[in-house]
Amino acid sequence: MSANNQTLIQEHKGKYYVFSNIQAESWCDENGEHENELSLNEAIGEFNTFEEAYKLALRTDTDDDFGGTEYGVQVNHLCKDGEVVKIIEQ
Repeated sequence: MSANNQTLIQEHKGKYYVFSNIQAESWCDENGEHENELSLNEAIGEFNTFEEAYKLALRTDTDDDFGGTEYGVQVNHLCKDGEVVKIIEQ
C-alpha cells in the first residue's frame, strides 16, 4: 500500500505556508463537507518568500522517517487530482 502523501507549499495572502504529510488527492470530513481544507494552525512554517518555504519543504520531505513522501514537494495543488487546497484561518 502506498503512502499517498505529499509536502505542500501553499500561498495565502502573500505568504507561503508549508504543510507536512498531506494527502495527495482530495478529501473531506465524515459529513462530506470541508473539502480540501487546511488550517493555518497546521502549517509547520510561514514565510515571506517562496524560496524560504521551499527550503523547509525540501528538508521536511527528505527528513521523513520513511525517506520522504510518496509525491514529494508540491506547490498550491494536490498532486494526484490537481485540486487546490482551501486555507482556513483557524
